[in-house]
Amino acid sequence: MFILGHIGITVGIFALIRKHPLFYSIPMDLRLVAFGAMLPDLIDKPLGQVILADSIGNGRMLAHTLLFCILLLSAGLYVYKNSRYPGIIVVSAATLLHLLEDSIWTTPETFFWPLLGLEFANNTPQIGFTDFFLDVFIVSYTPALNHVFVSEIIGLLCLIGIMIDKKYHKLSNPQNT
Repeated sequence: MFILGHIGITVGIFALIRKHPLFYSIPMDLRLVAFGAMLPDLIDKPLGQVILADSIGNGRMLAHTLLFCILLLSAGLYVYKNSRYPGIIVVSAATLLHLLEDSIWTTPETFFWPLLGLEFANNTPQIGFTDFFLDVFIVSYTPALNHVFVSEIIGLLCLIGIMIDKKYHKLSNPQNT
């Protein structure tokens, strides 16, 4: 997945969950959801494919682990206990959805790090980060039936649906604006 896939699908899932009566009263800032949806890539891509490209060369490492999600959730629960602020819990849930969207369980050495070893696979192509990013961008936005392009379209449709839904609710409930 790429940007629209992660953000759109994750925000879409949260928006659907938010419609359930059990979750009406929970404040859920969709900006935090979008941030959490991209957090693993915001950390791991620069760290693993730029800073440590020669040694690790992997854009899925520390922030793509279950341990990272657990630590983030623990911090969120601590903050919530002391201030009733649920934002970090929301970010941790969105981060976990990112890992699920990446099918990270297919790389158990990363998902369960450090339980299965301390090493991350070196899998960055030798073409350089800029060329790698351009290749990913081209694959993501070239019409084809690959999982990256399809997830980008689904993410875009989710975001459009949320915008339409919000606009509809503002029109039908003018007192809530």
